[in-house]
Amino acid sequence: MEKAHDLQASLEQDMIQRGHQRYERRQQKLSPAQRQVPHKIITEALPRVSSTIAKYLREDEQRFDCGRGRKSEWYDMLIGLDTDTLAYIGLNSCYENVLKHNSLAGCLSMIGARVELEVWADELEEYDTSLFKRLVNQVTKDHSSERYRMKAARIIASKAGFQFTKWGRKDKVKAASPILSAILEVSDLFEVVTVEENLKTHRTLGLTEAAEELLKHRLFDASWTEPMFGPLVVPPKPWTGFETGVYQDQTLSALVPLVRKCTSEQKRAIERDFEKHGEPLYVRALNALQATPLRINKRVLEVLDFCAQEKLRFGKFPELEPPIFPKLPENFEELPEKTQRQMKRDQKDWHIKRRESVANLVVMNDDLRTAKKMAEVDEFYIGWSYDFRGRMYPTSSFSYHRDDHIKALFEFANGKEIGEEDLGWLSIHLANVGDFDKISKASLEDRIQWVSDNEDWLLEIYNSPETTTDLWTKADKPFQFLAAIFAYFDESKQYHLPISLDGTNSGVQHYAMALRSEKDGHMVNLVPSDKCQDVYQNVADQVIEDLTEDGTDDAQMWLDFGVTRSTVKRNVMTYGYSSVERGFGDQIIEDLMQPLQRDVNYGKITEHPFGDLRQQEHYARFLAKFTYQAVQKVISSVAQGMEFLQSYADALAREGKSVRWRTPSFFPAIQSYTKPDVKRVRIFLYDREAKMPKETRFSLHGVGQRTDTRKSRAGIAPNVVHSWDSAHMQLSIVLGLENGITDFFCIHDAFGTSAADTWTFYHCIRHALVNMYEDHCVLAAFERDCRNRLENPDMDLKPVPEKGSLDVRSVLESEYCFS
Repeated sequence: MEKAHDLQASLEQDMIQRGHQRYERRQQKLSPAQRQVPHKIITEALPRVSSTIAKYLREDEQRFDCGRGRKSEWYDMLIGLDTDTLAYIGLNSCYENVLKHNSLAGCLSMIGARVELEVWADELEEYDTSLFKRLVNQVTKDHSSERYRMKAARIIASKAGFQFTKWGRKDKVKAASPILSAILEVSDLFEVVTVEENLKTHRTLGLTEAAEELLKHRLFDASWTEPMFGPLVVPPKPWTGFETGVYQDQTLSALVPLVRKCTSEQKRAIERDFEKHGEPLYVRALNALQATPLRINKRVLEVLDFCAQEKLRFGKFPELEPPIFPKLPENFEELPEKTQRQMKRDQKDWHIKRRESVANLVVMNDDLRTAKKMAEVDEFYIGWSYDFRGRMYPTSSFSYHRDDHIKALFEFANGKEIGEEDLGWLSIHLANVGDFDKISKASLEDRIQWVSDNEDWLLEIYNSPETTTDLWTKADKPFQFLAAIFAYFDESKQYHLPISLDGTNSGVQHYAMALRSEKDGHMVNLVPSDKCQDVYQNVADQVIEDLTEDGTDDAQMWLDFGVTRSTVKRNVMTYGYSSVERGFGDQIIEDLMQPLQRDVNYGKITEHPFGDLRQQEHYARFLAKFTYQAVQKVISSVAQGMEFLQSYADALAREGKSVRWRTPSFFPAIQSYTKPDVKRVRIFLYDREAKMPKETRFSLHGVGQRTDTRKSRAGIAPNVVHSWDSAHMQLSIVLGLENGITDFFCIHDAFGTSAADTWTFYHCIRHALVNMYEDHCVLAAFERDCRNRLENPDMDLKPVPEKGSLDVRSVLESEYCFS
């Protein structure tokens, strides 16, 4: 155990070092014990960037001295500062923004903020050298967070008489513009790119092809791309206060609050809960999750490594190589204008895909490196924390909350023997993650039988996964399917595989329980039934019926193409989270139209079935209208619940107030959205193609001061429903603990434990759901919490919707609500 603690201490020191990669000079002033300059590729560019910044300053001064114009707005901000420092600030900030996918405005703001701190530090040192040294020593000793060090330093300096006029965001952007221009002009590392996301475009920084090539060959220091927080090889510290959990090192632990982006009022409420209850129920669940010992599934890791090395393409596995560049044909000029535009768009899309593939490769290499490191130990752990709704998330980016190929790497360190009845749950899980011919919607008995009937080819995969990729990659969750096959045929009889019990559209389940809707409850398996109900198929059937009745050419286009449960699934899943018809259309474009377009780009199909981009959007919007209408017909409780919640969020937002409520696990959830001030900024940035500075305009968002009424209304339904499903998870875990379960593998509405404990957890999940709703109305409690905060609590708002006839205890007899 002592060896594990030593290893953990070493790992945490590495995390701290990675987290403290900041520009060198300011860190030497504010925190001496920092890591040295990153890899030589950054430092090699530094002299060129520094010289170019100095050249900009000289040219600006000469132009003014010769009477040819005014000095630039940034001149007085930067003159006198060390240009090496400015270059280092800019280069490090640019790379950090590339990793975080921040906007161009965000990058400029970050550079400007760090330049401002440099100016502040220089002026303070000039004002009083001894004060500066004392202040640096004091804040370094008292605060582990860079943000809090700077905040404390400003306050102390101000009290000592040092006055400094803070820069506004516009000032920061102005100061940053020549630094970024110099980097774009001479570093050959970064370039401005336009990215399309959710049908909107925005500018951001990307790596140049030269920098990407270096990344591919691992010439960048690995610490640039590793996450700050990683897994642990000793049990995480239990949460006993707001800043006491997870890591052993106090500096690192202090950087992981119990609730991410927590408001001060929410923090106070949670601290009162600790004082009153010692370990609140919701914290007990979180501590149980992070106390579960895990290990790496080494066979899955071998296959994942093989797929990455071969750069295989299948399903949702990350594409590690770009598609073939779509060259223009020799007769391009003779083609119709519409075809020319499409081909040009294909070439533009290729550049985006190329950048994505490079990013995917970097992330894959990082994940494989972490997985191989964890495979060397017998067990490891993942720390956990909350978001403002009470949803539980791992603190480490390497976790089973990731895509299929990462999630499948995780299994329980504690193996357990299972009996014949428990083996049935392993078969059910194997059928679910494979989901061939939608077997996951069949009866539990049929799923078990499916595995028995297909043992021959499953065994073939078990024996040689590398030569049977044509078989297992067609599974719904290919790597989890592999992991289940490995467990099923494992002769050791010590089973480590987590078995997952997934909810049937948890959003609709919670609305149906809250409103006692028997119709909706039946569609999401809350009541006993001879077969597993499929709400997505019900909606798809309704869409097909409405399209047939419509009879237009557009409707026939969709009927010919085929509308399946997969086509409407995401629309149905997000409807209860305030998604509207416009959002449905965006999802269809992203989930269906764009993948088909990708197949065209890769040459898998010759043409898009829905035509060019304009036609694709037209057909997506057309189907979205029918899907939205169908969902409203099929699911009635959701609309009633959303309208009720939105009315109170609206009322509180108009008074400039946040929305507060206690979840059924007593977690104090708080929704607080503010609207930023927006200013238009005009600067000049170096254009790599034009090889000269060009005017750039963009919107600069300031610090939010006003309550965002629109966002508060749109966010309340998903936030409340997510708080309910997180409460259900917490109550289920605590009930599981009380019934002897110690290993948990949970993701929002997917409840996992070992096969040996699945029957017990199966009943705990259902009893926890009944306990939430049987003698308690969550909507009435929400109404009470909101009215207590309104200036006029008697105002006319939506009443609690009338309840239906659903018997919530019927969940106890339902096989399929979580299966």
